[in-house]
Amino acid sequence: MEENEVKQESELKREAADTLNQTKEQIKNMNFKEEAQKGKGLINKLFKDPTGTIKEVVKDDNNHFYKTALLIVGIWVAIVLFKEILSCIVYEYHEFNFLTTIKLVVSPILKVLGLGIIIHMLNKQNKQQLTKSITAVAIAKIPVIIASCLGFLTYISYNVTYVTSPIASLLSIISTVLTFFVVKEMFNEEESDKALITFVKVEVIYYIVVFVFSFLGIAL
Repeated sequence: MEENEVKQESELKREAADTLNQTKEQIKNMNFKEEAQKGKGLINKLFKDPTGTIKEVVKDDNNHFYKTALLIVGIWVAIVLFKEILSCIVYEYHEFNFLTTIKLVVSPILKVLGLGIIIHMLNKQNKQQLTKSITAVAIAKIPVIIASCLGFLTYISYNVTYVTSPIASLLSIISTVLTFFVVKEMFNEEESDKALITFVKVEVIYYIVVFVFSFLGIAL
């Protein structure tokens, strides 16, 4: 049993190293204008045909969407950072704190990475690249990123939250539903009941991770 655990740990480290190298290579060779266009098209497809788009991403063995996923996460990080800077400018009581800012910026990355790793580790029967899990999760988080953009409207007037808050909640629900379809497709679960059980397992583990990171002051 211990030998298997050591083997799994060693394999996960190797996959993490491979993923890091792939990520560096993809960022280095990224055409931001081209990926922005792909991202725009992907968002349109996602809202027109969410299940079909998720299936397309998961079934793509060449992982053509990984660069787009990295750009999506990068935009999310930029939004969080810009909102923090804007809060320091707009609100007198809001003081800039470097450590707090780092935690805020890291949070979107950990949200995607954490959920992607959990799905990857549980999906032993359908072993795939870790980058595919990360890509699928990042795309499922697009509605949450849109909701984050809506937060900028509160700097104009706080009353706008009466409109943006329900929309943000709806977008969060949509993201959760998309994550369910990510799990369903990644695990090749034909039956919805089995897919739901697997999804609940993934979410339970994820929220345990969220609880652990909360002690570090990082909100996932």
